Amino acid sequence: MVRNGFSSIISVLLCCFLLLLPFTANAHPGRTDSNGGHTCRTNCEKWGLKYGEYHYHNGGGSASNGGSSSTSKSAPSSPVPKVDENQVKADKYYTAAMDLYNRADYQKAITELEKIYELDKGNRKTENLIQKSMSNIYELANSKANEEDYSTAKVYAVYIKENQHSSAEIKQKAKGLLAQIGENEKINELLNKVTIARDKKNYVEAFGFIQEAQKVKELDRTKSLYNETVEVLASDAEEAFHKKKYGDAEKFYKLLVENTEMPTLISQYQKKLQRIQVEQLLNKSFDIDTADFEGTSLFNHLMKEENNTSYDENIINILKNSLQEDDSMNYIFSVNIKELFKGGDKDAS
Repeated sequence: MVRNGFSSIISVLLCCFLLLLPFTANAHPGRTDSNGGHTCRTNCEKWGLKYGEYHYHNGGGSASNGGSSSTSKSAPSSPVPKVDENQVKADKYYTAAMDLYNRADYQKAITELEKIYELDKGNRKTENLIQKSMSNIYELANSKANEEDYSTAKVYAVYIKENQHSSAEIKQKAKGLLAQIGENEKINELLNKVTIARDKKNYVEAFGFIQEAQKVKELDRTKSLYNETVEVLASDAEEAFHKKKYGDAEKFYKLLVENTEMPTLISQYQKKLQRIQVEQLLNKSFDIDTADFEGTSLFNHLMKEENNTSYDENIINILKNSLQEDDSMNYIFSVNIKELFKGGDKDAS
C-alpha cells in the first residue's frame, strides 16, 4: 500500500518536470521588468529576436516559443524635454556678439547683446560682455580726444552716456570726458582768435583772448602762444620805433610792459618809452623833423631856430637827464642828435 502511494508521488513529480522542461529549454538570460518583459541583449538571434528588441516573458503578453513572448514592443523612453526657443536665439545672439567684440566692433556687439535682454534671457555673462564693450568704447573716445578729433570722441562718449546698459561708473567717466572736450574746444576757439588778432596787429584783443583761455584751463599751448605773441609784438615795436612811427611804437611798448613778466625786459621797454617821449617832445617843441637828426648836433639845430624857440623847462629837464652825470657841457655841442637820443656815446664825441 505504501509502495503504491510512493509510486504515485514519483509519477506526479515526473509529470511536473516534463511540463516545465519546454520553458527551461527556451528561456534566455536577463531579468524582466515590472511589465514582465525586457530588452534582449544576449544570443537574441538564437531566440528569434533582434538585438535590443523588447519582449515579454510568460505573463507579460501572448506566449510563443515555449513560454517566451516574441511580441515586439519599443522600450519605454523618457519624455522628450521641451526646447526653449528663446534661449536658442539668445545663444546665437551671444555668439554673434562675441565675434563682433573680437573684431573690435563694440557697438554692434552691444546691439546683439541687447537682443538677449529683449528675450528676457540676460545673465551675468551677457552683462560682463556689455561692460567690457563699453570700456573699450570709452578708451576709443579718450584716444580720439587726445588726437583732438573731438567730433568722433563726442559720438563715442554720448553713446556710453545715453545707453541704458552702461554702468554708473562708465557713464560718469563719459560725462567727465565730454566736459573736458568742451573745455578744449572752447580753448581752441579762443586760441584761433588770438592768431587772427595778432596777424591784424590787434594785440589788445589777442592778449584778451589769451587771458580768457587761461581762465578756462591752463595749458602748455596757451603759454606757448602767449610767448609767441609777445615776441611778435616786441618785433613790431622795434620796427615802429626805428621807422619813427612813435604812436605805434609807444602803444606797442606799453602793451609789452603790461604783458611781460620778466623784470629785465620790463626795464628795457620802459627805457624805450622814455626815448620815444624825448623824441616826441623835441619834435613837438622845436619842430625838429626826424629827417634832420642825421649829421646834426642838437646845439647847431637849436641855434638855427634860436630866435623862434621858446624856453621849455620840461624839455631842458629831459635833455639834462639824458646826459650822464660826468659829461661836460661840450658833449651837447659835439654829439649827434641821433646819438643823444640813444643815451649818448661820450667816447665817440
